[in-house]
Amino acid sequence: MPTRRKLPNSENASLQDLDVAIKCAPTMRSSHRLTAMKALIMGFDFGAVARLYNVDERTMQRWVSAYNRQGIDGLIEKARSGRPRKITKGKAAEIVDLVKHPEKAGQVHWTGRKIHGHLRRELELEVGYSTVMRFLKEQRFRLKVPQPWPDRQDEALRNAFCDKLKVLVADESIELWFGDESGIEGDPRPRRRWIPIGEKGRVTKNGDHLRMNVTGIVCPRSGRAFFCEFSHSDGDTF
Repeated sequence: MPTRRKLPNSENASLQDLDVAIKCAPTMRSSHRLTAMKALIMGFDFGAVARLYNVDERTMQRWVSAYNRQGIDGLIEKARSGRPRKITKGKAAEIVDLVKHPEKAGQVHWTGRKIHGHLRRELELEVGYSTVMRFLKEQRFRLKVPQPWPDRQDEALRNAFCDKLKVLVADESIELWFGDESGIEGDPRPRRRWIPIGEKGRVTKNGDHLRMNVTGIVCPRSGRAFFCEFSHSDGDTF
């Protein structure tokens, strides 16, 4: 069923009052709203009036509701304090998604200068650098160094191992040795990037560019330990 359209209450103001208000309207938007109400009161088609003022019917319904509640005053645009925001709500959501997923713009990470330049060139937003930085902080982003994280880990296996380890630790008759390897990386340290507050942020590390590895084992109960140095780390050396 089609939605029932609300019509302006003709008792709120006479057509003469509307004519005076239209002439004295402080802004063109206010004049358009008042003229639209006058047209509806005079019997013009609701959809035609919406198309005439280049708004959707939902917006027209809001104008009618405001007029029915407050009369002419409900359609007069109020004075604003300061300049209107250059980053609208729609653009804000798009920018936040872009900062979280730089790969969508063919980037590995964002710096302040890079995201500012991208917004001006690609999204054609006439915003200054300080405005972009203030916006990112309002959206709870901070520049942080991401945590290198291997891309060959199986979280299910890790969790299963942790459960098994708890059982072994509780048994004092078992002598546990822990073995691990540490690589001296040749890759540069990850650069800071914009990450939402509360998130650590991770950058993929697969170990393909290691220059040296140290592999060791240690027994926590006795303190005994052994270490070996290798040029690489694989299943055999480990």
